[in-house]
Amino acid sequence: RDRNCRPCLVLKLARMGPMLLDKERAVRLVIFALEYGLRFAMVPGRVENWVVVIDMENVMSIVNPMRIGSLISTASAIGTTLEKVYCGRMVWIKIVNLPGSGMLTRAINGVIPSEKKDKIEIPTDVKAALLPHFEPNQLECRYGGTAPDLRPEETYPFRFFPNPRGS
Repeated sequence: RDRNCRPCLVLKLARMGPMLLDKERAVRLVIFALEYGLRFAMVPGRVENWVVVIDMENVMSIVNPMRIGSLISTASAIGTTLEKVYCGRMVWIKIVNLPGSGMLTRAINGVIPSEKKDKIEIPTDVKAALLPHFEPNQLECRYGGTAPDLRPEETYPFRFFPNPRGS
């Protein structure tokens, strides 16, 4: 959770495997995860929105560089779905560990609607971008925090670390 106790959904795209290139399946998976979060991670009347970290680490081991267009198309479909189905719930998105040069950054920025660009950031320094929003014990070490890095089998059902406000 961030300093405002909002759940942080971390999407590690490499863990989606080949599903990453199938728009329909990827959108259904993200909707399932968010519906689960709405039911079990939100506090009705108190916490009704979330923050998102999209981790692109190792995504090029899953996606052939010639299929980047398909990856961007899937990401755009997920973004459109989030905008239509969960309007007003997302506070911000940080896209971290983006591989390659600025070409991929420009391609991603090209599909983000201009009115949403203030909510989406592609930082080059992950730790500097995330630490102001979280207590260190709320972030995994890989993102600059002190919480343990979780293996894939440890992340579902959602895991919350204690003391999101540092008390």
